[in-house]
Amino acid sequence: MTRVTDYRSTLATDAFLIFFLFSSTIQSNLHCEGFIAARINRNDKRVFQIRRGRRYTTNRTLEPLPIIPDIFKLELEAHICDDSNDQWEERMRQMSTDALIPVLYPAKIDTKTRARGNPTCTTSLYKSSATFLDAEKALKKMLRRYQHSLSEEDTSFEERQKSRKRMADLVLGTGLMRIRHWHYYKWKNQIKSKDCEPIFGLSASNLNFAHDCCDRGAVVRAMVDLHADYMIHTDDGEKDEIQGMDFDSDAERISIVYSLPRFFIDMLIDQYGLEITEKTAKIFNKSGPITIRRNEIKCASDKELCERLLRENAAIAVPLEGLPGKERSIFIPNGCLRLVINDSWSPSTTSIWSMQAWKNGWFEVQDAGSQLIVKAAEASYDDVVVDYCAGNGGKTFALASQMHERRGESDIEGSIIAHDIVEDRLRQLKGSFERTGISAEGAISVSTTIDQGIHLEAGMADIVLVDAPCSSTGVLRRRPSHRFKLKEAEIMHQFPEIQLKVLKEASNLVKPRGKLVYATCSILKFENEDVVEKFESQSGFSSTWEPWAFDTLEDEENAILDVASLKKQVHCRQLLPAQYGSDGFFIARWRRLE
Repeated sequence: MTRVTDYRSTLATDAFLIFFLFSSTIQSNLHCEGFIAARINRNDKRVFQIRRGRRYTTNRTLEPLPIIPDIFKLELEAHICDDSNDQWEERMRQMSTDALIPVLYPAKIDTKTRARGNPTCTTSLYKSSATFLDAEKALKKMLRRYQHSLSEEDTSFEERQKSRKRMADLVLGTGLMRIRHWHYYKWKNQIKSKDCEPIFGLSASNLNFAHDCCDRGAVVRAMVDLHADYMIHTDDGEKDEIQGMDFDSDAERISIVYSLPRFFIDMLIDQYGLEITEKTAKIFNKSGPITIRRNEIKCASDKELCERLLRENAAIAVPLEGLPGKERSIFIPNGCLRLVINDSWSPSTTSIWSMQAWKNGWFEVQDAGSQLIVKAAEASYDDVVVDYCAGNGGKTFALASQMHERRGESDIEGSIIAHDIVEDRLRQLKGSFERTGISAEGAISVSTTIDQGIHLEAGMADIVLVDAPCSSTGVLRRRPSHRFKLKEAEIMHQFPEIQLKVLKEASNLVKPRGKLVYATCSILKFENEDVVEKFESQSGFSSTWEPWAFDTLEDEENAILDVASLKKQVHCRQLLPAQYGSDGFFIARWRRLE
């Protein structure tokens, strides 16, 4: 017996279905042979999919309608199509609501649960009396549930793709814009109590875990509906209704309109002023450009890579010469290209990771700002380089590519040692050696501190790169949900303490006349200029180190950044998305004295 799919719906009481002609009445067992329309009983909210030439089972009696003349078929089909679209949209919104309830209203757990090693509470970021769920994880769970509810004959591939995209838009979008939608819902409905306020992040004061009197489902559904309207208004350029709200300050307005934690907005305004803060907040709600780095080890020219991407994937890649700034452009390394999204190619049609050029190691996805960190190290072919916080190897491979490009400068071959306190990251890094050409003959030697016989020793390195752990506030458009994990105390105290400790440890590895580069993907001074100041204020610094200034000449080969905004710290650089279009990064560098 073929399964009859049962979908819940809250649409109008009369739902229409297309059946095939059958004799007299529709009973429990039907055999469909022709064309007719039937109406579900008034109180029945279920929809049944019926197919030609098979016997089906239902547990309801349907009211037969007369055979439909041809003249009315188009009108009826249009009506059915409208009803079907409304029903589909209702289902998407309700499933999105179900997915978001545990995101916006996390469940309370006791200390015994944490003591048993609950994976959501193992890091300092999650040590609180709740279990938190990202919108991304909630979406994955809901998509699995949606997939299990289907069979291949229920819907076409295009319909399934359409549903997945709609749920992604609603779940991720509502989760991202939760501060905005809640405050608008609260203002519109004149809600004074905070009992039903969803969480806005781990630094929020509203961790009330949703009182029992709160109808959480109704609140989340209202926010999903608001986001659906918000997407329409954004696409059509209509006036935003939220602008009619009253705000206590510009900081509150920016926090609510762009759905960013208030303490974070206060920090940005204090450091950069109102104009840059609002531009930055707006950028964090948009997707960033897709920037790639050509791998010199596998591909010798930008032209060759561009031609291959166009030939194999209809993807257009444009080499970047610089990032335009207000007062000065930033000249970026060779091999930095940007993929152009157009009618012929987009990540939704062809995944970057499925491109043969990526599989062959011709390029890596890496933001221009991240590539500038590697350029700041100025590694030569014969240098010994330590990537002290290597992670999964993005900058390690970029260093190898840069050094390979300079292989004619010396007869002595240099090497790179990748180090990270998380050994699994180094294992993942080693897994990419073959694809990126690191293991090929003639490539720069790259090893890791989990390799046998590899040890870090004082004074061993010509260059040490410290891409320190940080709050990641400069890359929020790449990690949308991360904004709700930001914690004020971590940014102001915990991360700076770790960063200074790591920087001091790494500095011991630099040999005399060697170079030290410190970098973060943060845009906040607590993790950047303040750490630099503390490092430089330690005893004996001036007799051991000197600032290694960036060349500020307007020379295409040597010009790096404008220095006006950094208090004349010519050896420090801050990249802001609102100024240069890259993600947010900070760079500082020094030379060790004799």
